[in-house]
Formats: sequence, C-alpha cells, structure tokens
Amino acid sequence: MTERNMFRRAIALAGMLGLCGCALSVGALLDAGSTALVARFDTDRDGGLDPAEVAAMVAAAVPGKGAEHDALRAGLAAGYWTRDCNRDGRLSVAELSTGDPCA
Repeated sequence: MTERNMFRRAIALAGMLGLCGCALSVGALLDAGSTALVARFDTDRDGGLDPAEVAAMVAAAVPGKGAEHDALRAGLAAGYWTRDCNRDGRLSVAELSTGDPCA
C-alpha cells in the first residue's frame, strides 16, 4: 500500500469515527471499540489480549512489508501496551477503554 493510500484510509477511518462519535459519548465509543477489538482478536477467549494477539491486531491494522510498516506496527503495539495498568501482560477491555495511558 502506498503512503498516499494509507493516508486516505486513515482519513476515511477518522471520518467514520467522527460520525459515530456524534451519536455516542466518547466513553461509550471507546468501550464499544475496545469490546469489538477484544472480541475480534482474543483467540484464546480469556477476555483480554496477550502479546501474540496484540501483534495480530496491529498486523491487521498496518498490513504490508518493509521497515516503515514494521516501525508503524511497533509504535502502535507500544502505544497499546502503555495501557496495561496492572502489568499482567494482557490488555483487558477496561484497560483498552481508558482515555489515558497508565502513569
């Protein structure tokens, strides 16, 4: 995927989220999105995402090969892991729903 196409997809996604956000509170939107992410990528059905499941999630979000794609995936995964507030190595719906990373 070219950089231009990635940019267009990001703008389209932001637009869709913005449209949804006008009907839902930010908290409700985060909860719904987090629940959907866990439902989609929680392959062992333990209610949270482990490192392999987070890797699959970011690979689906940033498809492609090469150093730029690898860096995007690493950055996205690192951002998700800032929400592992109890440091148990898995991300729960509640942790993904928080608006701020853990201190």
